[in-house]
Amino acid sequence: MPDVVRHVTGEIDTDVAGVVVDDEETELVLLVSVDGHLSSHPLGSAATVLGRSSKSDIVVDHASVSRAHAELTLAPLAIRDLTSTNGVRVRGERIEPGPSVVIEVGEAVQLGDVVVLVQRLAARAPGRPWRGQLLDGRLAEECARSARSSAPFAFARVHVDAGGNLDLARAEIEATLRGTDLFAVAGEGRFQILLIDTPAGAARTVIERLVARLRARDVGARWGVALWPRDGTTAEQLAAHAWNSLRTPGGVMNRVRALIEQIADSALSVLIRGETGVGKELCAESIHRLSARSRKPFVRINCAALSEQLLESELFGHERGSFTGAHAAKPGLIETADGGTLVLDEVGDLPRALQAKLLRVLEDRVVQRVGAVEGRTVDVRFVSATNRSLEADISANRFRRDLYFRLGGVTIEIPPLRDRLDEMDGLIEAFVARAATVSERRVPVVTEAARAALRGHAWPGNVRELRNTIDRAVLMCGHGPLDVDHLALSALDGTTTGRVPEFGPEADTLQRGERVGRTTAPMAPLLPGQAPDESLRGEVARVESRRIGDALQICGGNQTRAARMLGISRNTLQARMDLFGIPRPRKGSR
Repeated sequence: MPDVVRHVTGEIDTDVAGVVVDDEETELVLLVSVDGHLSSHPLGSAATVLGRSSKSDIVVDHASVSRAHAELTLAPLAIRDLTSTNGVRVRGERIEPGPSVVIEVGEAVQLGDVVVLVQRLAARAPGRPWRGQLLDGRLAEECARSARSSAPFAFARVHVDAGGNLDLARAEIEATLRGTDLFAVAGEGRFQILLIDTPAGAARTVIERLVARLRARDVGARWGVALWPRDGTTAEQLAAHAWNSLRTPGGVMNRVRALIEQIADSALSVLIRGETGVGKELCAESIHRLSARSRKPFVRINCAALSEQLLESELFGHERGSFTGAHAAKPGLIETADGGTLVLDEVGDLPRALQAKLLRVLEDRVVQRVGAVEGRTVDVRFVSATNRSLEADISANRFRRDLYFRLGGVTIEIPPLRDRLDEMDGLIEAFVARAATVSERRVPVVTEAARAALRGHAWPGNVRELRNTIDRAVLMCGHGPLDVDHLALSALDGTTTGRVPEFGPEADTLQRGERVGRTTAPMAPLLPGQAPDESLRGEVARVESRRIGDALQICGGNQTRAARMLGISRNTLQARMDLFGIPRPRKGSR
């Protein structure tokens, strides 16, 4: 018996005689030993696929394991080889692909060089109520832990219908969850649940079983589950997804997420379209995270942020002496992303000369540095994002039609926030909890009047604007409820109705100077001797200075946290503070 098998079986010394595998009340777990590290995964009643792919029910991340390696069933307890490369060994013999082979509880099975076994859990303690008000802080800790260990977990919301027995619901939650799981009361009849070390299939099984038990006791409930890393890698993303799936199982963003899951593992280039602030960056990250390239580089560049010469050097790299200042050879971002994903943000701003060069890379998969004689073969998945109408740019001869078709193997349209009002409550809750956590405040209650005002706003800045609005409101509300007066919606962008299209036919109409029925605030008056562009720059500077000041207040003067909240680096924050004359807080000052 290999050492690793002795290690796993030696870890478990439990009497498994008399186990009834197909009894739904019997709790079974799969123990997985990868390079000496042991992890446990609860098993549901359905068949469970084991493999290296992120789409597997239980992900076994090891080079000797195929993407879909084996399938485990519980009634009867059996395993079958899904035509894996390195095979499945039961009792020392490699089994034939296809037919299932019956195994016993506690019997070690080898998947390549990895050992797994099904084990019955000992009698467990009930799920534990969380000592804090909400699970948001604990959820953030779990996200950080899983980022290091890749251990899956799930965050769920269960809302008991009005008039339901809340004491009974709490008792059923405690009885259903394991002792390692946590739950918290998030309001009248609302529960948050954190399922530790729980893969996707098992998480849904646990919550579905809980809701079925509640309904059997005449307690109606709705539920939503967010799975790490499929539905997000931050507490903010997971909390919003759990709420949205609870409230809108058929919502527009769920259809977008389903498309992302469907195309993530393909090699097709992806074009993401949507207005500024809708979440195109998060969409690109989700595609990379769910793909087979998730362990490889994820590289992003803003095509509108650099001059043509710098952009060419950044994308394609250069050889020593190829231009003034090129003192050493440098690989470009396309080379850096080899094996992974390259995101071309604002791809519509890519200079025409570079479009032809990028097209050759897409067609030949060979990148040639500036000043180089020969090219280098690369394996890169291209994801592009734009808020422009590329069709209009093609008609105006600003963008190549052939490049458009190569970049848009699959096109994903991210709808603006005004068309996603069904997820507004989830986003509000997630952003309020995030802002309160960052500023180390108690999570404020959001009044219904404030929610109504947020739902009625136009949101030209979309989700990014909503997040900034919530950050400011959490600061302004102090220790009381968050109300309409704390939002200052009209002060942020000067509009409360209408829409601001950024791509498509209506955007083209705006570019010609025609009005499309939106309400726009008047431009700030010019100061004596001030040119129009100076007035605009001054207005932008005032808004930026105010938001930096708000972020510093929310974060108690902590510049690192303030920079993270604003989405910029600490050095950039300090440079902008110096520019606007904002004094740097002293250490220890509040």
